[in-house]
Amino acid sequence: MQLFSILPIILIFAPLALLLSFAPYVTRETISFGVTVSQYNYYTPVLRKLRRTFATVSLIGNGLIILTCLYILRSANEESTTMITGVCTMIFIVYWAALHILFHFKMKKIKETLTTVEVPQRVKIDTTFRQNKLTYSNYWFLVHIAIIVAIAIITILNYNALPNVIPMKYDLQGNVTSSVPKTYLSVLAINLVQLGIIALMMLVNWSIKSSKQQLTPSNPAQFAADHIRFRRKWSLFTIITGLLLTILFAFIQINMFVPNQVLLTAISLITSVAILLGAILLSLTGRQGGGKIRNHQEDHERSKEQPVNDDDYWKLGFIYFNPKDPSFTVEKRYGIGWTINFARPLSWVLVLFIIAIVVLSRVLSQ
Repeated sequence: MQLFSILPIILIFAPLALLLSFAPYVTRETISFGVTVSQYNYYTPVLRKLRRTFATVSLIGNGLIILTCLYILRSANEESTTMITGVCTMIFIVYWAALHILFHFKMKKIKETLTTVEVPQRVKIDTTFRQNKLTYSNYWFLVHIAIIVAIAIITILNYNALPNVIPMKYDLQGNVTSSVPKTYLSVLAINLVQLGIIALMMLVNWSIKSSKQQLTPSNPAQFAADHIRFRRKWSLFTIITGLLLTILFAFIQINMFVPNQVLLTAISLITSVAILLGAILLSLTGRQGGGKIRNHQEDHERSKEQPVNDDDYWKLGFIYFNPKDPSFTVEKRYGIGWTINFARPLSWVLVLFIIAIVVLSRVLSQ
């Protein structure tokens, strides 16, 4: 088994398995497997046990998938390696989805047995929330665009120095497995993909800023302050991720002039792992919405008030579909981040745009 067959599986899938397995521990304290609960109920022994069970089953299952994939890859060639990795990725995703759905329905049954306190439902909101600087400006992406333009200009100026056939894909031994005739479109196609990615990152940053403000039954000022810090740190992460991807694609383009497949593969792995580990480390700094992961309150100090219950709009606990909500983006209920309101037509345009970028990248690599 080649080293470069093992590294992507270990360095990417292993941290991802950890992130998904412990996602229930970083959701809001009022959400358990996509179901609304009070903060008090979130820390009851039955829900603590449910989270431990999920993490254990998830780690064991994902570990078996990764080990099986590594075992099969030990004697695989280049063509079968791509297929095996793709199949393992699909199994990885399907296993996560099935496990989450299973525990979501378990949680719905458990909720019926939880003790509830009949108090008048109330919510509080900080009306000055939108007056704060919630994210970093999209103008920071001008740095990314400047890099793209500079590499594109260098490519055009040195067009004649490029070989008549442009390598697009290599095997694990560095041999060219796919190439295309030299044209301005083929040598600048990477820049088009870069621009598409930057446009997507700018949309993500805008979504973080414009996503619906969350409501709280108590202490709106502290709640808003935590939420502002939460949005700003993930906005910064989005900008840095965009910059790393821009630099990665710049190296891919430079590789046309000065081929060095070993260096390019190393940079690709380092970039992917850096982004993934960055997301994990950032997740460890706070819950969804900015709350602390470790809550040291005593049971009697935890709120028994029921949060706003919009469970009916969350299909399977993680798909938001609310025609009555004009918001385009909302906070996720599973793990950390944001998702889109699939009842809005623009959300499907975004999905098609992402698919188009993936397809374009795939076509260009053939």
